[in-house]
Amino acid sequence: MKNDPKNKTKIRLIIGIAGAAGFCILLFSVITGHAAAFDDPIRNFFYDLRCEWLTPIVKAITYMGNWQSIAILCLILLILPPLRTTYGVPVASGAIFVTILNKIIKNIVQRPRPDDILHLVQEGGFSFSSGHSITSVFVYGILIYLIRTNAQNYALANVLTVLLCIPLIGVGVSRIYLGVHYPSDVLAGWCLGISVIVLMVEILYRFGCAKADSGGRL
Repeated sequence: MKNDPKNKTKIRLIIGIAGAAGFCILLFSVITGHAAAFDDPIRNFFYDLRCEWLTPIVKAITYMGNWQSIAILCLILLILPPLRTTYGVPVASGAIFVTILNKIIKNIVQRPRPDDILHLVQEGGFSFSSGHSITSVFVYGILIYLIRTNAQNYALANVLTVLLCIPLIGVGVSRIYLGVHYPSDVLAGWCLGISVIVLMVEILYRFGCAKADSGGRL
């Protein structure tokens, strides 16, 4: 029963709906002005953690969610023939989709970022939702899924899973610490990113690409 495709589809559907629902709740709280009660205690907690040795580390983590880093990763996966179909196409196409989707949401909601005086890195544009968060959750999350789905070397897959969890979670947290996003921006990005992962996995299953039996296995 655990390997029943119908059960897996139901689980994915539940996760996808939960992510979309979480995003809608956060969006409603931002639009109605109720997000501050949630945001302020959390971001003040992270501001209190700021120190000289930690800030450079957090900046390095946030750079892993920059468009330049994501673009380089996608190009590498697309250029290398053994990885192109199994990893490159799903990751790159999904990254483009979430980027466009988030741009649309930002321009509709038009939430200002936290005050400039709080920023530890330069950042412009609107705040909701966090582009770094949605992109990092999707890209590193779908990579974890694809690696574990196609893995032959499970020890290596476990190591890569742990390593990929660092930017998956850390990028979003870094945006709060660096003062360029509210916690609700980050959570909304995570929720939306999870929903897009579910959508991509479903597409891969529909086209019979969820388990590749050609190149790209570990």
